[in-house]
Amino acid sequence: MNDNPKISMKIGKYLREISVIVIGVAITMSASQWINRQSEKRDIRLYLNSIKMELEEIIPEIDDEIRHLKEVERYADYLWSQGKKSVHPDSIRDWEAGSIVSQIRSFVLPTTAFEMFKISGTLRLMEDKELYRSIWTTYNYLEMLQKSHDSYYKTKKDFALKEFQLMMDGNPSDIPMYDFFISHGNSGLLENCQAFSEILKEIVAKLERID
Repeated sequence: MNDNPKISMKIGKYLREISVIVIGVAITMSASQWINRQSEKRDIRLYLNSIKMELEEIIPEIDDEIRHLKEVERYADYLWSQGKKSVHPDSIRDWEAGSIVSQIRSFVLPTTAFEMFKISGTLRLMEDKELYRSIWTTYNYLEMLQKSHDSYYKTKKDFALKEFQLMMDGNPSDIPMYDFFISHGNSGLLENCQAFSEILKEIVAKLERID
């Protein structure tokens, strides 16, 4: 045991100084971690808000497509109910005027906000795993709907080109695009759009509740 008071005082002073440094470092690290967590939460909120705005922009496009496809369904149902020989050209004039018969529609459903969220690495920091899965699922459905939409209108375009060629050859159809609507109708695209519209509105509602 060291009985020298001066040495004991120096040791005590040294330990106090070390303690102050250790406590200071601990406080600094804790404050830094808190600031980082707050920054991460802020970044997550910003990205989620961007995703919400992106999905909100899609809803009117999907709903407009639903309105169009409902008319397509009505036209296809009418053709089915009448049979080709019973359909008079005058009876389908309204559908032709409304571009139901010939229109080739297109849209590109945006994914920029979600892609930026993934690239940033912030997505993995989300604590709400249910919301995390819902966002992934929504964009997976979005991709599938885009493919379904593109495939439907590509098929319709192919039928239209064949019909145009027949017309150029002097064999115009009395009922425009009859074969397409009888064989394809809306090919389930209407149901897909309706289901996706509900999914969109649900996830937007979830995102609106985030603080």
